[in-house]
Amino acid sequence: MNKIKFTCGIPTQAECVETQVEVNSQSSLTEEDCLSQEELNTDVYTQLEKLWNESDLEALGELCLSYTLVGGKKIVKNVLLKFEEKICELEERIDLLEERQLCDFPLEGCNFSYGDLVDECGEQPQTWKDLIQILINNNQTPP
Repeated sequence: MNKIKFTCGIPTQAECVETQVEVNSQSSLTEEDCLSQEELNTDVYTQLEKLWNESDLEALGELCLSYTLVGGKKIVKNVLLKFEEKICELEERIDLLEERQLCDFPLEGCNFSYGDLVDECGEQPQTWKDLIQILINNNQTPP
């Protein structure tokens, strides 16, 4: 029984205790109000509940990102870190794509059927540049 509340004498109800605090901008209370500790506590818990409900992360992780769980739950810090990680990864890929010319992209994933389409050395095209050049060369007629 060493709790402070047992050393305070006669207990006083929170509704009877006047408090003087600066309320935050999310509060429904104003500083001009003569606030009781009960009103302040209720307001703080209302704000916490609203914040908790607005930061529900349960639906995340059902698409393309996986999050680190803490105690079986997703926490905002880890979600934001995952976003930052993915954004940085995508930024690097975009930079690579912006620096690369279309003509330099390989054709290997296109699965074209080239038939007899080859360059002057008998090689099939490997890049878009190669393909376009072969097509240009094949459509040129001698003077």
